[in-house]
Amino acid sequence: MKTWKISLKIDDSSVEKMELVDVLEIMDGYLNIYRTYFDELLNIVKVINKYSIGKGLEKIIGPNDKDWTKNPWLLLMFKDNEKQIPFWMLLKREKDLTGYLVGVGPQKFYEYCKKSKEPDDEIKRLMEYIIAYPQKFKVSIIIPNFIE
Repeated sequence: MKTWKISLKIDDSSVEKMELVDVLEIMDGYLNIYRTYFDELLNIVKVINKYSIGKGLEKIIGPNDKDWTKNPWLLLMFKDNEKQIPFWMLLKREKDLTGYLVGVGPQKFYEYCKKSKEPDDEIKRLMEYIIAYPQKFKVSIIIPNFIE
């Protein structure tokens, strides 16, 4: 199984490592994310106190063992408030401010997507839910530490 290896370092704390499964393990291509999605997400961060954004991505190694750290990443880590189910999504931004979903986790979320007949629809629906129903989730958006 191909994975994205992520090192998180928030503030001056120790480095934590995590792995997200490459979405090519469950779909035929990386899921395209429109600029409007990122705009809406950032607007919600400004008004909902359960949504936060901060630095923390220290290092990102791709499934091919290439160092992808110096790219504009977003790690969405969110949890359903009722069921306490965690979801992780690694998104790479492009110069035109669109992006791609490249990794998912934790393992249970990956397995759920793998069993789905339409994993891209399941993921899109979940991404739309955190915009449409912000009171239902606690969301952390983590960006690279190198960004000024």
